[in-house]
Amino acid sequence: MAQVASISVECADCGRNRWWRPDQLKRFGVNGKTPLAVLSGRIVCSACRADGLPGTAVSIQAAFIDERQRVRSEAQMLSDREVPLERSRRA
Repeated sequence: MAQVASISVECADCGRNRWWRPDQLKRFGVNGKTPLAVLSGRIVCSACRADGLPGTAVSIQAAFIDERQRVRSEAQMLSDREVPLERSRRA
C-alpha cells in the first residue's frame, strides 16, 4: 500500500464506485504494509450493508504514484502467490 496513490472500490451488486486514499482505509485495518491482495476481503460496500445485503462483492483497483511502483507491486503480488503453489507441488 505504500506505493498506492488511491484505491478504486466498485461494488458488483449495486454498481457503486468510490475512490479512497490509503489514509482513508485505516478503519479497515489497512496500513502501508498491507498487501493489495487482501483488501477485497476487508472492504465492504456500505450501501449494500445498509440494505441488509452482504456487500462483499467488491473489486479493487489501485492507482499508483508512478509506473515503476505499479510494476514492482504487481511483481511482488505475483511472487507472493507463487510461493504457496511451489510448496504444494513438492508435497
